[in-house]
Amino acid sequence: MSTLKNLLDELIKIEGINAAVVVSRDGFVVEGSMRGGNVDMETMAAVISAGVGSSEVMARQLAVGELELSMIECAQGMIVTVTLGEDAIMAVTADLEAKIGNIRYQLKKRLSDIIAAV
Repeated sequence: MSTLKNLLDELIKIEGINAAVVVSRDGFVVEGSMRGGNVDMETMAAVISAGVGSSEVMARQLAVGELELSMIECAQGMIVTVTLGEDAIMAVTADLEAKIGNIRYQLKKRLSDIIAAV
């Protein structure tokens, strides 16, 4: 069985993905892996937790079900988050040129292993 660190290290090898982090719902880093960059993982964890919390409220208010995956496209990259049950969230950052379909596929393909490792 792979460790969470190994699973995240494998994710950042996918073309276009720059960082992969699993965070607790209260905003702390569980584990992370980054390819270059200068993003502070602790700050990343805090804002991911807050952002996903807001998205979950929006989903409930709009009656579209529980949040599973969200994508945010920004001027210089993308953020994809996946809920990992009640206790954790995984987020990846990617280049704008990344193939978002492949990223979604890779995340869903690895999701059960990641949940088991958390």
